[in-house]
Amino acid sequence: MEDVLAAELREEIRSLRAELRRYIAAETSDNNSALEAFRKNSAEMLIKGELEHAKKTLEAQAENCSAKDKCLPQFSKTYETLLKSLKTGSISAEEITKIRREYENAQKMCSNENCTGCLAEADRLFAAQTKLLKSAGVYAGDSVAEQIQELSDDAVVAWIGEPLANVVRVKILKSLASEPKAFADLAKLTGLRGGNLLFHLEKLTSSGMILQKGERKDYAITSRGRELLHAAAVLIEKIG
Repeated sequence: MEDVLAAELREEIRSLRAELRRYIAAETSDNNSALEAFRKNSAEMLIKGELEHAKKTLEAQAENCSAKDKCLPQFSKTYETLLKSLKTGSISAEEITKIRREYENAQKMCSNENCTGCLAEADRLFAAQTKLLKSAGVYAGDSVAEQIQELSDDAVVAWIGEPLANVVRVKILKSLASEPKAFADLAKLTGLRGGNLLFHLEKLTSSGMILQKGERKDYAITSRGRELLHAAAVLIEKIG
């Protein structure tokens, strides 16, 4: 039943996002009235849907975490503050910076060694919601210089440097981008066995790039892992 409700929620969010894009694509002379109509009729539903989706996603990720009652409400509060600008129609760079600081403070509550997956999902949700605000014309975005200064040193190392710093890990990510694979398949691919292969798999798992799924516990790439590979491909094309 939960899966059905989750699917319905995702479909409703997709529908509302599509409606928003339709308003954005309206003729220039009609943009103000179209967006005003969206804010009046649909913004409340979209905000509610996005918040419910974020809550369910993080609760599923933190299902067995004893500290989830401390950090998850803080993440939800941050998302709510961010998304309410869909109703007001604007949000300044200063307000975004303040919300980011609150979000980073919420992240600091996640000190458990098993928190990496939750942090990865929380980051993905924050980025998706910021992108939604940009699509709606609510937020223009930071300058490149500001974005660089906002980068978290630890996050760059943990979520970009570590996964891509080894040929074996890159090879595993590329392989899983096609389909999930069993431990034995990855052993054959990399030529590594036992603890040597497990070391690299744990690095990728802890950074939220891959996970194990199904009864066979096959390894599969996550959306974060796929995004990282895509970003790497684009970057290499630009600077290679």
